[in-house]
Amino acid sequence: MNEKEQNKYINQLRRQLANAVERIKILELDLEPDGRISEAFSALEEHMDSRFDQMDSRFDRIENRLERMEHQFNRLQGKMEVMLESITGLGDLPEDET
Repeated sequence: MNEKEQNKYINQLRRQLANAVERIKILELDLEPDGRISEAFSALEEHMDSRFDQMDSRFDRIENRLERMEHQFNRLQGKMEVMLESITGLGDLPEDET
């Protein structure tokens, strides 16, 4: 390799190195705590947190409704058992002693 080719190759490597350094600086600016990517992740995290809070609230309301329905069902079932025993007299039958 002659001197002209070496100089051309060295200049090419210098340009590539300068380009790489510039790209790294741009990435550092984007990734630093106040950079665009960090801001985007922070905004996304806040949005997801608010959505999860809304979902938790909805699940709590649904759970409360289910508990009330279960309580009402148990009361209704108890009343039906009392009515059935009263109508049929099955609650007063003697137990089998065999």
